[in-house]
Amino acid sequence: MAREHSLFARLAAASDTGRTRVQATTVENVDALMDSVRENLTHLLNARHGMSEALPDYGLPALTDFTVGTGDHAQMLQVAIKETIERYEPRLRRVRVTHVVDDAGRSDNAKFQYRIDAILTGKSGEHKVWWETSLSRGQFEISD
Repeated sequence: MAREHSLFARLAAASDTGRTRVQATTVENVDALMDSVRENLTHLLNARHGMSEALPDYGLPALTDFTVGTGDHAQMLQVAIKETIERYEPRLRRVRVTHVVDDAGRSDNAKFQYRIDAILTGKSGEHKVWWETSLSRGQFEISD
């Protein structure tokens, strides 16, 4: 397992395999780095403000906050996702979050869908990346 994985992922793999040291490498595994970022985005977008005493604003506001009052809920959630990623995922730059609509310009308000475009910064340089995310039954699912 390369350094592209989080500290927790490396520790878990070391305990599973019995190895305490990771094989050193000079080549960056961009796919592993993308997987690590995707996993972090999943945790980040499924966390809610107030769940962490150390970082009270980690994650998104409670989803009920987006349905109270008037306004474009999809737009408000889009802005919250972008700001949260910019604040808590330093490997991504120039983050753009787009609300996904169908060809007729309609969105499925029961299942908010977004596309996340960004520049992934790694040792080997910058890489354009994107993920699609959807909110279903209160949980975000992120796919490549």
